[in-house]
Amino acid sequence: MKVPSLTKKDVTPKVMEKGILFKEMPSWWVTLYTYILVGLFWYACNLFFAWIPPYLYEVFKNLRGLPTAWADLGLFWAQRGFLFIAIAAALYHQFWQIGTRYILTEHEIRIESWFPFRRVTSIPLTAIRRFSFQQNWLAVLLDFGIVEIDTASQSPVLLPNCPKPKVLIDHLKPWIAEHHSRLRNTHVAQ
Repeated sequence: MKVPSLTKKDVTPKVMEKGILFKEMPSWWVTLYTYILVGLFWYACNLFFAWIPPYLYEVFKNLRGLPTAWADLGLFWAQRGFLFIAIAAALYHQFWQIGTRYILTEHEIRIESWFPFRRVTSIPLTAIRRFSFQQNWLAVLLDFGIVEIDTASQSPVLLPNCPKPKVLIDHLKPWIAEHHSRLRNTHVAQ
């Protein structure tokens, strides 16, 4: 018996949950950029600790009362400490990126994050006063940016590394306009 193969027509596109207009995680490009920076920092750190120790030994010799063997131990652990901090920062950013979701529904914007602890921020669309997004030239090429949502609070809500910020703003515009027109009509009727 021959099993029929699937064609492109048979495969249905991914269906979003009801009421969700936009659901994305922060861009992978920024995580990749952090690992590139770690690699450059690793290289620069190795160069620094290969060239500078003779000069540091001279400084250490002029410090009276401290054995020069401490300089070797200090340089060894300083180099390892710098590299550990760089790798830990990149891993922290990657876990944050994996555990964060930006969700736009018909009634709210939710920012869900589980790293370093579980946190859900919900912004009702009626509370939004202004919104915008920022992109540098690299973010334009890779299609991500920072979305800023003003809710008339002390500081705006930021969605860093948001993929497809223009798509999010385009989905947000009609809903905000509808909510604000309802508010105006309610105020006029009163």
